[in-house]
Amino acid sequence: MKKTMTGVLLSGLTLAMPCWAALESTMLRDSIDQGYGMIDLFDVHQNSNSLTDLDGFTLQGFREQHGNMLVFVVDVNEASNGTENSESQGVAISTAELIFNFGDTQVRCTHYATNTASLLATTSQSTRQQYQTLIGATGSNLITPSTSSDLYGSDFSAILRMRLDDQNCSEPLPNLSGVTSAFLEVVLVDTDVNLGDPEAFYDYSNGPEDIAIISAQDIEPVETVQAGVELAPLVIAQSQVTETVDAWMYYPSDNNYYVVTYEDNYPNKGDYDFNDLVVGYRVGLGLIFNEQLQQNEVTSIVATGYMIARGAAFTHDWYLHIPANTVVSGTALKNLFKENSTEQVEGYPLEETITGEIDLKVLEDTKQMMAVQGSQFANTLDNQSLVYGKKFSFSINLDSPVLLSEFAAPPFDPYLHVKQTNYEIHLSGFDTRVTGSANAAADTHFKDENGFPYALIFPDDWYPPLEGVDIGQAYEQFLDYALSPSTDNESWYLSPQTSEIKPISKTFWSW
Repeated sequence: MKKTMTGVLLSGLTLAMPCWAALESTMLRDSIDQGYGMIDLFDVHQNSNSLTDLDGFTLQGFREQHGNMLVFVVDVNEASNGTENSESQGVAISTAELIFNFGDTQVRCTHYATNTASLLATTSQSTRQQYQTLIGATGSNLITPSTSSDLYGSDFSAILRMRLDDQNCSEPLPNLSGVTSAFLEVVLVDTDVNLGDPEAFYDYSNGPEDIAIISAQDIEPVETVQAGVELAPLVIAQSQVTETVDAWMYYPSDNNYYVVTYEDNYPNKGDYDFNDLVVGYRVGLGLIFNEQLQQNEVTSIVATGYMIARGAAFTHDWYLHIPANTVVSGTALKNLFKENSTEQVEGYPLEETITGEIDLKVLEDTKQMMAVQGSQFANTLDNQSLVYGKKFSFSINLDSPVLLSEFAAPPFDPYLHVKQTNYEIHLSGFDTRVTGSANAAADTHFKDENGFPYALIFPDDWYPPLEGVDIGQAYEQFLDYALSPSTDNESWYLSPQTSEIKPISKTFWSW
């Protein structure tokens, strides 16, 4: 690559400075083949427009262009299994690492991020875990601002970002101008293709995947296209996040969910079976590190979840409120997927402006959204076959970063608005929020006179009681816990009466 120089006047002296704007996206010789790649960052592909190989000087230029990152773009070439085709194909990353050699010193940097993720099972681990994914399409013909760029008219479409901060490297990384050799090592996930999609879609049986180092001017054209993402299975909503993120923090984790369940007869006790609506959800906070404050800030938020069961004659709207101690603004994009499908419900995705607080109506008219022909209940009757519920996700890009410490602790405030009674139902301690609800600004204990709640949060291995079965009958230790919580009885939900519950497992409902 040719290096150009420009003069900068400083204190009466003219200094020669590198012109990083002249850097062009450059295709590298090495590729990822059969799930593994050791890519020499100095070695340019023979078909590249670049006249010379790269060196430490140009790598430092790319690093400065991207704000202490090196950014790569991948030509995914995997149209073979599952629903993969020329319009949408993908692989998943197990590990990615940059290796820099400085004479006798070696520095390794291991933090990576992509625009998409999915939950996948491997050939050695049957439980699905979240992995960063690379998605692309054949013939995507990305047009960049420069015909000298190796991305011009190419199929490169999947972004891989590698952070070079001190906390993400084995030791502080010096200026790359002095590096003697540099490599990007990538290991892909060996997915269990026998499970079908999404595992079959994200396998690496075909390939190889070519890689280019991308310039700052080419990122926007690539990300605008989002080649193949719309048709890919089980894409987690962080693909819709446009802000740069250093790390993701998931609640309760990146492969588990909170399960929230309600008794919707508030303020009456009702049948107290806690299956009137059952929802699983997970929230991810996209973090950047504020060097000046030495604190993490939230720049983006994503959430994913599923309707699990609905055992109510009433219908409801379900909200997720993420409280903060400061004003928050931004733009949310809400997705709603048909049962066991990557196809969105008509009218989705929906964009919503956030002003003041994050409080999204995620599910509307739950009775209509999860219905079983001939029954007003879904997944709560003993002899009823299990049905899939809808999947939802949303992404939020904040207008400006907010300190992580300003956000309330999880599981946040998932709440119900019962349409027929006009009552809100929250976890104990939260305020009502729906304008004009029957209990607006009323007592927020959300417990009856005996101290029993109307909303509960569980881990994702919890099973709801059968229709009409009091939760205290299905879980005999519940009454002791509700009246006098302690470490001795906090695992009450792990000891159900098996004849009184509906065994709907996470492996079924988190399709």
